[in-house]
Amino acid sequence: MKQRSPAFVIGLIASIILGFGIVAGVWLGLSSISGLGSESGVFRATRTGPNSATRELATYPDSHVCHPDAPAEQAIWVTYCSGDNGLATKLEVPPNSVITVVLKQYDSGTTLINDYFGQVRGTMGGVAMLDGKPFSNISDVSAISKTTPGHTFSSDPGHTFTIQSVPNEYRYPIFVSVPLIGVNSSAHANVNVAGNMYATPNIISFQFRTGPAGITYLWHCYDPCGDTQYARKPPFGFSGPMWTLGYMSGTVSVTNY
Repeated sequence: MKQRSPAFVIGLIASIILGFGIVAGVWLGLSSISGLGSESGVFRATRTGPNSATRELATYPDSHVCHPDAPAEQAIWVTYCSGDNGLATKLEVPPNSVITVVLKQYDSGTTLINDYFGQVRGTMGGVAMLDGKPFSNISDVSAISKTTPGHTFSSDPGHTFTIQSVPNEYRYPIFVSVPLIGVNSSAHANVNVAGNMYATPNIISFQFRTGPAGITYLWHCYDPCGDTQYARKPPFGFSGPMWTLGYMSGTVSVTNY
């Protein structure tokens, strides 16, 4: 019997827990209909050595920064942006490298539907950093708050940043998922970003390894940030921005550059 890698098993379990339809539905939308959302140019990780690179992203509670011309309905959609606050739909990373991801998290926390995504998974060392302090689960955040003067974090993630293999892709499978701890709801809006005021962001960073070039993965958020009116009924908060290019989903391609 052919042996599968641990990463493949983890990815398979995650797909079963979530429902394969979520993964397949997002992938079909990304690969088949160009009109679903906003498609960016390529945003490449910055090489920092022959086998290392860094990528910066940001998450916002609305789309004002990255989609300043969005209609009123979509202006309140949560959004991922590139490090320079452009769209971050198409991400590229170099092959056979250690990738450092640094995220500015401006959004507040949302209760996870599935605790599976409260755990840091697939990163180097099994940890991520929250404002410079390591954590492996959202349960670690309380202790970090006590040792971070003047900063109380939300007990829930604002989003997750999850990279996973697409359906029917069995070459070099990957599953990386990090809960992005939310900003406390009582925090004051004291940071101006392109004319929009937000609370001081949480800085979350982590590292993962890439394999050979030539494979495209899906990135997505699994914290229910869609239609909150129906967040505990189908589609469980995974509508609206969660399915839309340029907001909460896109691709990560391993590419030579």
